[in-house]
Amino acid sequence: MGPPRPALLALPALLLLLAGARAEKEMLENVSVVCPRDATRFKHLRKYTYNYEAESSSGVPGTADSRSATRINCKVELEVPQLCSFILKTSQCTLKEVYGFNPEGRALLKKTKNSEEFAAAMSRYELKLAIPEGKQVFLYPEKDEPTHILNIKRGIISALLVPPETEETKQVLFLDTVYGNCSTHFTVKTRKGNVATEISTERDLGQCDRFKPIRTGISPLALIKGMTHPLSTLISSSQSCQYTLDAKRKHVAEAICKEQHLFLPFSYKNMYGMGVQVTQTFKLEDTPKINSRFFGEGTKKVGLAFESTKSTSPLKQAEAVLKTLQELKKLTISEQNIQRANLFHKLVTELRGLSDEAVTSLLPQLIEVSSPITLQALVQCGQPQCSTHILQWLKRVHANPLLIDVVTYLVALIPEPSAQQLREIFNMAREQRSRATLYALSHAVNNYHKTNPTVTQELLDITNYLMEQIQDDCTGDEDYTYLILRVIGNMGQTMEQLTPELKSSILKCVQSTKPSLMIQKAAIQALRKMEPKDKDQEVLLQTFLDDASPGDKRLAAYLMLMRSPSQADINKIVQLLPREQNEQVKNFVASHIANILNSEELDIQDLKKLVKEALKESQLPTVMDFRKFSRNYQLSKSVSLPSLDPASAKIEGNLIFDPNNYLPKETMLKTTLTAFGFASADLFEIGLEGKGFEPTLEALFGKQGFFPDSVNKALYWVNGQVPDGVSKVLVDHFGYTKEDKREQDMVNGMMFSVQKLIEDLKSKEVPEARAYLRILGEELGFAKLHDLQLLGKLLLMDRPDALMITTVLDRKDACTFFKDAGSP
Repeated sequence: MGPPRPALLALPALLLLLAGARAEKEMLENVSVVCPRDATRFKHLRKYTYNYEAESSSGVPGTADSRSATRINCKVELEVPQLCSFILKTSQCTLKEVYGFNPEGRALLKKTKNSEEFAAAMSRYELKLAIPEGKQVFLYPEKDEPTHILNIKRGIISALLVPPETEETKQVLFLDTVYGNCSTHFTVKTRKGNVATEISTERDLGQCDRFKPIRTGISPLALIKGMTHPLSTLISSSQSCQYTLDAKRKHVAEAICKEQHLFLPFSYKNMYGMGVQVTQTFKLEDTPKINSRFFGEGTKKVGLAFESTKSTSPLKQAEAVLKTLQELKKLTISEQNIQRANLFHKLVTELRGLSDEAVTSLLPQLIEVSSPITLQALVQCGQPQCSTHILQWLKRVHANPLLIDVVTYLVALIPEPSAQQLREIFNMAREQRSRATLYALSHAVNNYHKTNPTVTQELLDITNYLMEQIQDDCTGDEDYTYLILRVIGNMGQTMEQLTPELKSSILKCVQSTKPSLMIQKAAIQALRKMEPKDKDQEVLLQTFLDDASPGDKRLAAYLMLMRSPSQADINKIVQLLPREQNEQVKNFVASHIANILNSEELDIQDLKKLVKEALKESQLPTVMDFRKFSRNYQLSKSVSLPSLDPASAKIEGNLIFDPNNYLPKETMLKTTLTAFGFASADLFEIGLEGKGFEPTLEALFGKQGFFPDSVNKALYWVNGQVPDGVSKVLVDHFGYTKEDKREQDMVNGMMFSVQKLIEDLKSKEVPEARAYLRILGEELGFAKLHDLQLLGKLLLMDRPDALMITTVLDRKDACTFFKDAGSP
């Protein structure tokens, strides 16, 4: 057939070239859909080589002896195998530190001992990164890349990525940086034709979404908590960068980025003083072409923002914690207690530095050395790895429920709990079903939602659990339903945002007559932190207008309604008062409205206008005797200060009487402060509610009661006789005369009176009372009278001869107390 012709040989090669070109074109077209060509200043199939220098210095400028500095020099290569895809390589790195200063005040630097180790770590792995659509930056580091080395490379990338300019000279852009997404003032300083050649960027780092102060942990027992963020505002942090660009190819030819962190209390004009400066410098050396188009993303994907690091190895940290605990235990034997506080603080600090895995492996050894000290240290640690493990430990060893309640409540006071902490507290509350753990859950939910204002699975699980407990119009176990409603009220704002259906369930409990009056009032109180909507206000108004409802329920609905009433609501209330049959309701509402008209509180001025409008054609009833009728008390004062917003303070109290016997059955005292332009805040609020005290008061103060009888005996024992003036009072009020035979033995006489009092109280109706305390709107909990009675009995049982009260107490009382308190 003869030798092949050249044309036939060239044909396959030509087809191969055409196919390759077509494939490359298709690849570029596909990439351009995801990454536009002008999304980045670095062109694909090029390598950009820079000389990189970064210097960090701290101290006060002008005071050479108190300054420190560190400098890094590296060769940085940025390869672009594909549009918006890069490979960062660092080599020839050196690490230097200051060892002195020359006469001009400039730092004298020398290589550090670990400079070679640092250079090897920087050059060991390359770093792949991608910027889809030219916006958010994603990194694909190697699995074994140390976090502190990765953070240095993050700083290099953040400084090099300059957005393309537009026709506008100045604009505000939101860019991805090592501090998260930052608002950046972007300015084009000079242009060559239509191409920018000099650009500057300015940003306030405090406004970046990932620029958060480092938390070192805080004890839940600390009086002042949550100061991490306020104290961080005392440091001013800013960054400015100057870029020189290639007029033809638009890439970065030279860059200088300066970052400054200034401690404002020790600064002059918020510009000069104690602080830290970081300067990064880039100088372009070469831009050769490359042929490789391969870009493998890898399995690990992270963002551009810095990650926190720990300098000490976990093994050494664990050994240090164990050694400190052993030293602390030895102090008891050596009686050197003067060192106890310092060692315990050291132990807590070291625990805060441990990882979750380290605490898990170390905890058995710590418990073996000293479980009481370990328990106290874990409580005060305040970190997630401590609190979760302490709760799991207490559950595992079946600790006393009282101890579990106390520890759970303390853990819940941590300002910024993690999701894991919240889950552990929820599990404990669900198992214990006690007041302490459920109130702890409400505090933890509020603290968690402040820092995580999104819907999480933990929050949804808690909401679903609470809704289950108040289903069927709150007709479940009365005591537990009451507790659940109080807890819901403590975190109502958070619960409403997560599940609006929860409010509907509460309103059903308000409207229903199936649950007890106590439950109906607790359901009204559960709305106190929720946003009042028109539908909610209508339910509350109808509850108040229903004259068949008990007076205290109507007044509870009225007070909740008056948080944000409409003009129509107030008109209906004012129109009802003249014909209101319940004198307790009428007197309370009249006094409350009168106090609104006389109030100087800043936050109710709009409400005052609505009330005045409603009273144009009506008149308030006369407020009746405060000794017999329910009433609202208010004392308010407002002041105006030069150059400041006006401030006001108010003290408010409610006193609600029982209409059957004119005894107070409910009282409340609250103080409110409005200042510095903020919304009014309830500083503290205490409340007391009770019923069934009439028999008790009769047994104590009646004519045959304990106190009159005791007074008679005491007066007789003083002189053996009673003066005539006193005798007349005793005869008129207590039926006592000189001729009455009284027991001459003081001890036997008093014992008879005490035993008679106890027997009388046993035969009477047991009174019920509940008291609560709120500070800054947070309800810390409530106590029942029954708690105090049982506690008192137990204290008396510890002294068998104390008034011989043990004769009327039995073992059943002690068992009842421990059962109510949650102990086995």
